[in-house]
Amino acid sequence: MEHTIVLIAKGTDTLDFLLKELKAYFEPYCRVIGYATHQHIPDLRHASHVFLTTKSPELYTIARQVVGDEVPITVLNRVFELRKLKALMQIPPGTTVPVMNNSPVTAQEVIQNLLEANVDHLHYIPFHPGCTFDDPTLQYAVIMSIPDVPPPPHLELIDLGFRKIHIHDLIDIGRKVGIPVEWEREYLSAYIAEMSELSKLLGTSYAEVQKLNSQLQSTFQAVRDPVIACNQQGLITFINDVATQLFCPHEASVVGQPYTVLAEHSFLAPFFEQEGQEDTLVTLANKQFIVSSQSIRRRQERLGFVCTLKDVTELQRLRTQLVLRGHTATYTFQDIKGKSEPIQHAIEVSKKMARNNQTILLLGENGTGKELFAHAIHQHSLRKNGPFVAINCASLPENLLESELFGYEDGAFTGARKGGKPGLFEQADGGTIFLDEIGDISPAIQVKLLRVLQEKQVIRVGGTGIIAVDCRVLAATNRDLENAVEQGHFREDLFYRLAVLPIEIPALRERISDLPLLIEDHLSSQGLRKTWSPEVMGLLHSHDWRGNIRELKNVVDYATAVSEGPVITIEDLPKRLTQRLAQKSYENAASFRASDERDVDLLLCLYQYYVTNKPVGRYQLANSPVLRSTGWTESALRNKLKQLEERGLVRSGTTRQGTTITADGIEVLRSLARI
Repeated sequence: MEHTIVLIAKGTDTLDFLLKELKAYFEPYCRVIGYATHQHIPDLRHASHVFLTTKSPELYTIARQVVGDEVPITVLNRVFELRKLKALMQIPPGTTVPVMNNSPVTAQEVIQNLLEANVDHLHYIPFHPGCTFDDPTLQYAVIMSIPDVPPPPHLELIDLGFRKIHIHDLIDIGRKVGIPVEWEREYLSAYIAEMSELSKLLGTSYAEVQKLNSQLQSTFQAVRDPVIACNQQGLITFINDVATQLFCPHEASVVGQPYTVLAEHSFLAPFFEQEGQEDTLVTLANKQFIVSSQSIRRRQERLGFVCTLKDVTELQRLRTQLVLRGHTATYTFQDIKGKSEPIQHAIEVSKKMARNNQTILLLGENGTGKELFAHAIHQHSLRKNGPFVAINCASLPENLLESELFGYEDGAFTGARKGGKPGLFEQADGGTIFLDEIGDISPAIQVKLLRVLQEKQVIRVGGTGIIAVDCRVLAATNRDLENAVEQGHFREDLFYRLAVLPIEIPALRERISDLPLLIEDHLSSQGLRKTWSPEVMGLLHSHDWRGNIRELKNVVDYATAVSEGPVITIEDLPKRLTQRLAQKSYENAASFRASDERDVDLLLCLYQYYVTNKPVGRYQLANSPVLRSTGWTESALRNKLKQLEERGLVRSGTTRQGTTITADGIEVLRSLARI
């Protein structure tokens, strides 16, 4: 299930305007929907985040009623388009200007936005329905598109239009719901290009440039990495606080100056003067940064460059520690062997879900390769360059599992490491955490895990501070979690948080046609070459493989170890396997001695196709002369073949593969002296 972003507004005009902005940033990575307060708003507890257009208590109450207590709600920070502020800047300082909006709250919010934009040379007064224009000296009034109160005709109206969403909100929520960093960077570059254009519209006076720079500075504090923009002449048009501390901590302002005034500017020259520069690793202030740049363009005209620096020193240190601890993904989808339809379907579904950022739940029996899929999904995801941290939740007692997952503070318990220890969720920040055997965790751990999935925050054992984490969760289990929920052993809310994107990993008996390929691959990995007799392959095909691929590898290892010849015979197989197959064959034969003769006819018909190495479908079976004469219909065949497959006497594949008799089915016919 994809993330859903919801917008709730008082008016439809505001709603339509802001919805376009949200969709432009979040789609197609998230679903974006919106409602006006006068509309019917459905149950929105499935939403990932809710935005409100104002701080109105009424609006908040409406939102909380439809989303419950778990969904985060944010009042949008909104700003004006700078091009529309030019008219205000031309009004003499100290002039009283009414600011008109639909309520006292929204009018005051507009005034606050103007002051934050440093358009503070005027005396603003809120104006809303119920107010009157009693002051005859008023000359101007600020409106937001269509005024809610008809203004006197002598006033000059300055229409600031609808306020846009502050880019900080877009970036902040975008990171929480997994918007790719490449899109974030592209959006920022376009925004800086727009700001450069507006600097020309606002004029070249020092005061106007300062206002533009102040607006940019406050906007781009949402970006934690150093950002510098220059025009075509190499003059700095923007620099955020992080970059200022790094390059010119003692300068009051470098905007408008050549970038050469910056410390260590020499390595920046290619990025501010040439297009198509590859990302470069540099060392600066005892830290390593990846430097990249993008050109700022208006149609075909190049306006300048924006340069970003990504601090990788700490990231490399953490990744080195994770590699030393084995916290890396080592398998890809190419390592998952199999050509059968079930396994190919699982691989294709996994590849699609890997590109998402939602939680994935891998379902399957023991030994089917769930961990292999987890590695491959991480390697195929946008987080492939981040850490991959895996833990078997069933391997540790509750108290140790809690400290491993969430970490602990100094002195949290006897024997705790001095200085504390980060948990696996912290170590997986920026990457993926794989929780194997998730169905075995205790109720207490379930509660804490639910908080991490909902809030993306952890609290260490013995600590009180909240630590934000950004990691994708992959979970796996061989248990029936839905049944565990019904029995009260597993939290229902946690189940639905985990099973956002469920993937069924097929059992070996469901992909038995892959058996020769899996055997050959396992032998090749050990540098061995062995031939398997037809009798052995027949037995292996009829086995139910409760341990799946893990059991198959054990059988292959045993047979190759005891076999002294080039061909594996039945004598080389483990006794537990041959005894189980013999017992199963005996039970099937015994039950068939008292069964309907028509069932035997069905097995005989399948055997005739088997000896010619031809699979057969239900329609073809139902129309065969022998079965048609005994009253078999296609519907009755479907039910009977399902029963015989459960007993291991036949094996059904896809429509194209058809149905074939197994070695157990053949043994039954032999015991009844029918072949």
